[in-house]
Parts: sequence; C-alpha cells; structure tokens
Amino acid sequence: MTETRRPKIGLFAGGIEQYWTECGMDGLPGALEKDILKLKNSLEIDCEVIYPFLVGNESDAKKAGKIFLENDVDIVLMYHASYIDDAMSVALIGELKGIFSVLFLSQGRAGIPDSFSLTDAGTTWGVNSAAQLPSSLKRLWPDYDHGFVFGHIDNPRALSEIVSYAKAAKCVKNLKSKKVGFLPHRSAVVPMYDTYPDESRMIGQTGIKLSYHYIKELLDRMGEVPGPETINLTEELYEMCDVIEPPPEEISLAAKQAIALEKLVTEAGLDAIMIDTGPGMIPMCGMIPCVGMARLIDKGIIVTTEGDLSVAVSALIINELCGKPVHFWEHLMFDEKKNWVLGGHEGGSAGFSMARKGTRPKLRSTQYVNFGKTPGAPYHGVLPEFITNPGPVNLLTLFRAESGYEMRLARGESVDLPPFEIHYEHTVFKPNVSLDHYFNRIAQAGVCHHFALVQAEISSEIEKVARILKMRLEYLTD
Repeated sequence: MTETRRPKIGLFAGGIEQYWTECGMDGLPGALEKDILKLKNSLEIDCEVIYPFLVGNESDAKKAGKIFLENDVDIVLMYHASYIDDAMSVALIGELKGIFSVLFLSQGRAGIPDSFSLTDAGTTWGVNSAAQLPSSLKRLWPDYDHGFVFGHIDNPRALSEIVSYAKAAKCVKNLKSKKVGFLPHRSAVVPMYDTYPDESRMIGQTGIKLSYHYIKELLDRMGEVPGPETINLTEELYEMCDVIEPPPEEISLAAKQAIALEKLVTEAGLDAIMIDTGPGMIPMCGMIPCVGMARLIDKGIIVTTEGDLSVAVSALIINELCGKPVHFWEHLMFDEKKNWVLGGHEGGSAGFSMARKGTRPKLRSTQYVNFGKTPGAPYHGVLPEFITNPGPVNLLTLFRAESGYEMRLARGESVDLPPFEIHYEHTVFKPNVSLDHYFNRIAQAGVCHHFALVQAEISSEIEKVARILKMRLEYLTD
C-alpha cells in the first residue's frame, strides 16, 4: 500500500572552522546558522528535516553522517553554507552507506548587493567549494553518483528540485519492500514478447519481491465467500453502475470473484498483482475478474493485466510518488488531426473512483461482443466502462533493453470528453508532441506496449527515480 510518511532529508551544512577559530570571523557561525535554519524551515513545508549542527571539521562531518544513518533519512542534502573542504565531504560520504546525496550549490542571498560586510561575504564562499566538489568526487570515485541543484536558498525552483529528489529517494527505498505477485503467469494465450518479464533483472535493479499464485487459490476463496457478502456487493454494483448487457447471475458471479480476489491479495500481503486471464482463468473460475481488479485499484493495490511486470513496477513508482491510482493503458485508436490516442485495456484496468466526475460507470459485456464460443465462460462477461478525468497525465513503462530495464516516459493531457461506448475503461491521451513524432519515438526507443497512466505531472520526480536506480530514461514526448 502507499507509504504516507513525508520524505526525510538529512541537512549537512557548515563551513571550515578555521574562519572563526584561526581568523577574526567570530560572527560567521551565527550568520551561517541563520541561513541554514532558513533553508531548513523552507524544506520542512514538504519534508521532515534532520539538521544535527553546524559542521566545521572532519570529525563533525563523520558525526553528522552517523546521525543521518541512524535517522534513516532518504537523502542527504549537502549545503555548503560557507567553504567546506573536500576532506569534510569525503568524511560525510563515508558514513552514509549508500544514502543518496544531493549537492546544493547555493547562497543565503538572492544576488550580489552593492555593499556587504566581510562576514556577509563569508556566507557565500560555499559557492566555491560546491563548484569544486563534483570534480573532486569524479577523481576520487568515477562511478559515484549524486544529485545537483543550483539556486539561492529562497529560489522556489531549487527548493522544488530538492523536494523532488527526496520524494524520489523515498520511492526507491520503499520499492525494496514491495511484494508483487503473478496470477498465475505472464501473457500466455497471445504471445507478447515485449512484455515477457526478466524477473531476476527486475529484482536486481529495483529490489522488489516476487511471488507466484495460482488459479486454484482464487477458486478456493470463491468457494469460501459467504452468500450474504455476495448479495451485498451485487446490490452495491447495481447502485453504483448502470448495468447494460450482463444478467443478474453474471453480476453476482463478478461480485463473488471480486471478494475472493481481494481476500487472496490481502492474505498474500501483495502491493501489486499481475493477472493473466487465459488460458485457465475463465474455464476454472467462470469469469475474468474485472470488477475485482477495478475495486483493488480503488483500494490502492496496483493491478496489471496479461501478467505485465514492467507496468506493475512502473505503477508502484508512480503510486509512491503521488499516491494516485494508475490506469493500465495501451494504444487502441488515434485521431491524427486532433492529435488524440484513445486507449485503455480490457476491463479491470482502472478503479471506479477514476471515472470522470459527473458520469456514472457502466457494466458492459466484453469488448469482443460475447464469449459464446469460449468453453466455461459467461456469455456476456462483466466489464466496467467509463472515461477518466481530464488534466495533465504522465505515461510510464519499463522496457527490458540489452543492459537491463530502462524507463520510457510520455507527457501530455487527458482530453475532456464524454465516455465512449467501447466496453472498457478508457482515457483519450493527447501527447505534447505530434502523433507522428510520438509513434516514431516508440518505434525507435522500444517500449513495453502497456503503460501506467496517471493523472498527474510528476516527470521531475520520475527522472530522479531513474537516476537513483541508475536506469536509463528516454522521453517519448518533449
């Protein structure tokens, strides 16, 4: 489930103590402290901030690093309030044990005033050491990676960048505790080689935990669902949705299956479930669990179809960053003149809560007309149909390239339209480039053809997640 705590920043700040222990800058520590606390207060609007003390030497730097480690911070922000020598920075980094660090090249004033005191000047000398440190680190550890932000301590863009790094690092940390389950396997009936998972590589790059579940587990739980629970959910579905084609017995079966699916996910402790509906799901359980999948999304569980691991992890990243539900989405129709792509996926691809405000979800038959020739299947099927809300959207997927998984990201908007009579949940995506450019980028870069679509603009945070994970990121738009 979504982690609700705020990102935690360790604030490393100070300057070499020689300025006030060997020289006459007695007022400098107080001036630096004033700037540091100003920065701390600004960051505390969105984050928890651990600031131990004004760092003046290597010993202080080591102590600060230990405090950050003990407090389990998500990032360490290195703010050179005055000049900090490289030995102090190295001492800090040596204590961090892999905590991602971000260097903030900044100063306590917005510009260069017409006149200033020597103490005032001392509060800007960190510009020098912050410009120096990246090159020193490249010489010491060529593979060492850290974030970098530029701007004075009141600069809204700079502060936003720092918060984005903190959110991204928290996301990466939390990925390592996520449990993702296959039910029962990757896409089997229709070969989709682009979606075939590389479980080992995904575990190695993200730290997720995988489990495998079987149709019998769902079938057993369907047999355990009390009759009154099925009746209650069936009535709820009729109250919440306009039921078009499916008869009452199919709605009842969908309700029973939804209750059983939720129980399976809860008992297994899953954060995400990747369902493949064929070849065994329909003959054994009598239905694709579309209603249950949509309800799980409303409860904060990530759900993908056709056993898609790439989009499951993409959606976990998105959900960690913004807490919003994710639409499992693929391209299904386009309008070149309007620069629109109509997309979605066969039922259970979005939560009921994602339906456009002012509209009422429908329960429809399968988009394939009916299951009349499918042994063991209901005739109609029960699939939610609605269009999602308008606004900015990001689309993310992970593609297994030669060196490992890479990110593919697109930006644009969800178009404000009434729902189509199309028998699945859908979003009309308008990318911020031409469709010709967009689809050519897809062909050139390579993608998993399924995407995690979220109604939010979080591309800055996604970029930083990619950096911390050391994943290549390519834009399909922009």
